[in-house]
Formats: sequence, structure tokens, C-alpha cells
Amino acid sequence: MKKSFSLIELIIVIIIVGILYTSVNFTLADTTLNQTADKLMANINYTRHLALKDNKMQYYPISNNNIDMNRSKYWFKSWWQFRLGKATNDYFYEIFSDSPYSTNIYDRVGNPISEFAINPNNKLYLAGNYAFNSDKDLNLSTSGIKRVLYNDNDFTSSIRFIFDNYGSCYLSEGDAGDAGDINPYNINKRVPSLKTQKITLCKDSNCEKNISICITAKTCNTYICK
Repeated sequence: MKKSFSLIELIIVIIIVGILYTSVNFTLADTTLNQTADKLMANINYTRHLALKDNKMQYYPISNNNIDMNRSKYWFKSWWQFRLGKATNDYFYEIFSDSPYSTNIYDRVGNPISEFAINPNNKLYLAGNYAFNSDKDLNLSTSGIKRVLYNDNDFTSSIRFIFDNYGSCYLSEGDAGDAGDINPYNINKRVPSLKTQKITLCKDSNCEKNISICITAKTCNTYICK
């Protein structure tokens, strides 16, 4: 008599393997989401750290020179800011201090790349939408993020969290006419973040596998939402 597995035994083994495989897949997905969320939160906190460490509160004299005019008008652009953006199908974020030295008034985002913060661990630029010498982990799509929600709505454009040297956080929601040129102290157009904001990262288009990051009012501290 030769020893062999019965059909029932094979079915039981297949079921057990299927359960184990599903469990491992869910665990890996959750781990990836947690790691991506942890890094995003760490970088928001790092932006605030840079703002507290590096006093960008500068004023420039007004003159007829184009460069000086932009320096005096857009002095606040040199504050450190965290920007979440979307380009085509890629979600990404970046940390930069935009220079007010440019003669081009439309230079309102981190450009050139020297304006971006540098990751102290790997010396890469914290710019998820650049190909050259940038930290690819800041491109959320490369981490498997298929969809991003902002305050429970589809994220489609840009959001900035801008920090002054006291650690206060100002919010720019990418409204028409605001591409980084509105003074944070202009209470009619941009005000301090007065309520908790929420960013939801989704591993699938239906957002069934997701994790949400809450960003507190005024100081923009971060935590995982329940």
C-alpha cells in the first residue's frame, strides 16, 4: 500500500494556505500604509522644525528694481512650507523655502531645486516630483498610493502648510489666484489653520484599504486619525 493524501486533506491544506496568504497580504498592505503615513507625518513635523530653527522673517526695501520689488512684496515666500500636490496621476509632496529673489513673479513654488530641503539621512532633496537627486519616497504613487482624499474629498490640486518662525501654521488650499503669492497675514485671503485637516492615503481606488492623517489647527502637529 502506498501512502497518499486524500482529497479532503488536500482541500484542507489549500484552504489553510489561502487563509495564510490572505493574512500576509493584508499585513503587508497595512505595513506599507503605516510606513508611508509615518514618513509623511515626520516630514510635516520636519518642516515645522526647519521653520523654528531658521528664522525667515525678513523684510526688503522697496525700490524700482524688479528683483528688489519682488523681494519686498514676496518676502514671506521664504518661509518653510510643506506642499502636497498632484501631477497627472502621481501624488507627491515636497518641502521648500521659496526664494523671493526671482525676477519672475510666477516663480511661486520650489524652483530651482536648490530651494528644496535636504533629507539629513540620505542627503537627497525632499522633492517628490523631481527626477534628479530627489527622495523618491515623497512620491506617494511609487509607494502604491492609488488615491488621496483631503478632508474626505478627492484631492485634485495642491495644498500648502506654511510655517512661520514661531511654529504657527498657515493654510493655503490652492484657491484661484493663490499659487503661493498671498501674504499669510492677509486675513481676508489666508488665515491660520483654525481646524483639524485630514489627509487620507488609499491603497486602492475605492479607499477600502486606507489610513488617515490628522493635522491639528494652528501648529499643524500630526497624528493618525481614529
